[in-house]
Amino acid sequence: MLDNRLPAPSRNDFRGYNLNPAVEGAPPVAGARPWTFYLQRHCMVNIALNQIVTTFSTMRLLIVPLLIASLLIGSFSCSPAIPTHEIKRLNKLESALAPYILPPKFDEERVKHFNLRNERISKLAEILEPHDIKLQVSEQALQQSFPINGLSNFTIQRTVDLCVRNIDGCWLYHDKTVFVAMDPSEFDQALQKKYEHKLALSLLKNQQRRQIGQIEMGVARLPMKVLIYIRFGGLPENLKLDNISWQDTPLKEIFSDLESAARKELDKNAKNTEIESIDNFEMTLLLEDDEVYERKKSYHFKNSSIDSIISTICRENQLHSSGHSATDEQFYIVPMHPSILIGLGSHIN
Repeated sequence: MLDNRLPAPSRNDFRGYNLNPAVEGAPPVAGARPWTFYLQRHCMVNIALNQIVTTFSTMRLLIVPLLIASLLIGSFSCSPAIPTHEIKRLNKLESALAPYILPPKFDEERVKHFNLRNERISKLAEILEPHDIKLQVSEQALQQSFPINGLSNFTIQRTVDLCVRNIDGCWLYHDKTVFVAMDPSEFDQALQKKYEHKLALSLLKNQQRRQIGQIEMGVARLPMKVLIYIRFGGLPENLKLDNISWQDTPLKEIFSDLESAARKELDKNAKNTEIESIDNFEMTLLLEDDEVYERKKSYHFKNSSIDSIISTICRENQLHSSGHSATDEQFYIVPMHPSILIGLGSHIN
């Protein structure tokens, strides 16, 4: 029976009819199946197949992230327990760092909005002085302006840290005073030593947190090459040295030689390429008095990148390095187990 609710051309779309009747003037005969019927049917099959393919492609786009998410969730739920010694090490580093940063209560109170437009670093006094904390800023730091308009809803500790970072400076807490400078050399000798401890312990604490994070990730943790790519983006080939070696040489001298060799290679590359390169490559040994730097070692590297050389030396001598030769002017080296941590309780003098 025909569906009279629709216009004639749309009735019973899936039924064939004869568009060319044998008798002139005769109406189309329902049920007749000329070649146009098969053509119509072929088109319908193609449309159906296209819909299936499109649906499958869409499902694939949805399924892939779902599979990845399921893998991550599964790995999180099955991730191994963090070893107790890893937690103890993190707690020890945080306790050792505590005297050089603001007290714990400053990690709780938040600053709703801190306007930095047309301001100087001295504005930090507004959030420190109400807590009886003094602010002392070097002349060079006072001349700096902020590249951002403000900060919102950060803790006081984090607000201080971000403000100083935004002027590329450094800061230290000591004797109820926050000291801010553009370079540690602007501090007096005693404060320079304390700042070196703060920087070394901060690097070790951040490294320990990454270590614990990798353990928590379990099988889903990302390879180091991927982590480097995420952090730095597509990097040029690492700076390489053709041939460098040492025989029974203290580590302190090895790193000094390596710094000089890297600078020479950077100067040579700068003359042969238009690509912007690092101008002032420096390798700083933090906690330089630590006995680990006096160890005598022998190495021979051929056609190796600066990063791989540093990584090898650090790995074999329980040192931690921070930096990347393709992006950073400053490399920091710090002992993984510095003597200042040995036998410490909740604080260091």
